[in-house]
Amino acid sequence: MRFLVIDDSMPMRRIIANILSRLGHNDVILAANGREALKHIENERIDFVITDWYMPEMTGIEFLRKLRAKDATRNVPILIVTANGSKEDVTQAVQLKVNGYVLKPFTAEILKERIDALCAAMADPEDDPQHLEEVTAAAS
Repeated sequence: MRFLVIDDSMPMRRIIANILSRLGHNDVILAANGREALKHIENERIDFVITDWYMPEMTGIEFLRKLRAKDATRNVPILIVTANGSKEDVTQAVQLKVNGYVLKPFTAEILKERIDALCAAMADPEDDPQHLEEVTAAAS
């Protein structure tokens, strides 16, 4: 499984990549913003996206809109990792069909749990995890 990690903070990209590596996911591409990430997606197969919300050039939400607008990438799982947990922002992310939402700071265990839940949902689309309902309730 190939992961694309998008965050304008190099330390945060490395932290997430290291966590993924410890979880056995070693095929990880790093991008500093949404524009750079779109170039990767146009040229490479991406199976799972982890993106920050606020970044220069193109935010995570703008990136999400572009990804969801294309047939080829409409169903790529997207996990937003952000310090922003306002109800309005969570609602916007849910409306754009984000698959998961993790608030910073987070632990490796939280990231693992969310990735495992999304991977299980990909393997069995009939088994719809209630992660977005939980996120929406947490932001209330």
